[in-house]
Amino acid sequence: MGCCCSIKSPSQTTLGREVECPKCQQLFPSYTTNHAFNDHLDNCLLSSQQNLNRIEDYRGIKYWEKVQNEQGFQWVLKEYNPSLQINEQNIQQEPFGQKQVWFRAKLEKLRIPWQNGCTVLSVSQNQLLESSVESIMKLKSRLLHGELKIKFQEDQKVQDAGGLLREWSTSILQQLVDQGYLQKTDTKELTYKFNPNVQSNTIDKRQLFSFLGIIVGKCLFERIPLSSFLDRTIIKHILRQKIVLEDIKYFDEDLFYSWQYLLNNNSDSLDLYFQLEYFGKTINLKENGCEIKVTNSNAQEYINLNIFYYTSQFLEPYLSDFLTGFYQVIPKTLLRIFKPQELEMILFGLPFIDLQDWSKYTIYKDCSAEDYFIKWFWQILSTWSQAELSQFLRFCTGSTRVPVEGFSKLESNRGEISYFCIQASNFDQENPYPKAHTCFNRLELPKYEELETMEVFLKATIHEALEGIFGLE
Repeated sequence: MGCCCSIKSPSQTTLGREVECPKCQQLFPSYTTNHAFNDHLDNCLLSSQQNLNRIEDYRGIKYWEKVQNEQGFQWVLKEYNPSLQINEQNIQQEPFGQKQVWFRAKLEKLRIPWQNGCTVLSVSQNQLLESSVESIMKLKSRLLHGELKIKFQEDQKVQDAGGLLREWSTSILQQLVDQGYLQKTDTKELTYKFNPNVQSNTIDKRQLFSFLGIIVGKCLFERIPLSSFLDRTIIKHILRQKIVLEDIKYFDEDLFYSWQYLLNNNSDSLDLYFQLEYFGKTINLKENGCEIKVTNSNAQEYINLNIFYYTSQFLEPYLSDFLTGFYQVIPKTLLRIFKPQELEMILFGLPFIDLQDWSKYTIYKDCSAEDYFIKWFWQILSTWSQAELSQFLRFCTGSTRVPVEGFSKLESNRGEISYFCIQASNFDQENPYPKAHTCFNRLELPKYEELETMEVFLKATIHEALEGIFGLE
């Protein structure tokens, strides 16, 4: 009579002895199956505390964690998420790069995956600001964490693959500047403050400032650098930090230096009272302010009340509307880790376009960096001003600014690293202009036969308001 025995598959056989992982030095007991051990080797993270500087560094990384169960414990493979490894109090002490990692990881937990569908905003090119406010304000807050696509009512042929969001947000901010809602600060810097005095018969101002908050928040959420630089006092409002005299240097230089003089000199000799004149109105800074003279002993109070009026009281209720809109997208609790200058860097990106960095992180399709017309391309750009480079970057990517990490961190519309790409195309006399696919950061560059011809048509992209191709593949 024969014997009946079971034969184990290779995946069921055990190690037979205690084995140490050569990567992470984790010990596996003798009864561990070969399959489990090999699976560990395939996915092993050297250390769950390794020094990774950007949120992209964490994508796809997994690690093994010992989890208690009824039998004792088991090793479980988990996604590495830096936001779960460190708390808010500790992250405040970390370098700026680590703060970004923590912040981005927290935001990613809020994101609605693009696979779940997108929200299409139908807007009019002829009434861009008005139609955009109307469309955004109809959205439920939770949809602001999902994918937004733009559809122009006048041109149904243009299909947005994501690049239009960058172009649209840049155009919106420019219209807010052009119509005066964002007003240049009284400083040497090109920064903007809120101006609630603009009169409009077509837009509800409170809705508009709430809309502005949503746009700024959405750009931060999607890592789109803002094209218009908001002044330091607005940044500190976002962070819910007290505005002090030093911040006024970024708001109104004349006010800053006059108040600084007041603190450092004899205030008793000045004919000043607790009131101010602003936009043709006389404002008492406190009850009976017109009768209270500024002295050495109360000069600081006088300055504090002025700061509060100019940067807060005068802007209400529009400032609160802006913050309400912003916090619909970005939870206020996540922002406490940042200093004002750190949030500025994340919001606005790099103010200077480094052409060497741009060329270093450029890839080529159907051509190479050694081709004559590619060399012409970089030669031409090297002669351009920062303003021209900024506009050309907008033509190619939909944004006038570079992420704070530089061109190595350019992203596609879905948050994936997407280097600037130059794709060669044949020169066409009937359509000689370069074309841009903004959602992919790609430029179709014709093989011009003369450097001067290339220069003419490259210049045309920034001086003739040409539009790129948005997601047409």
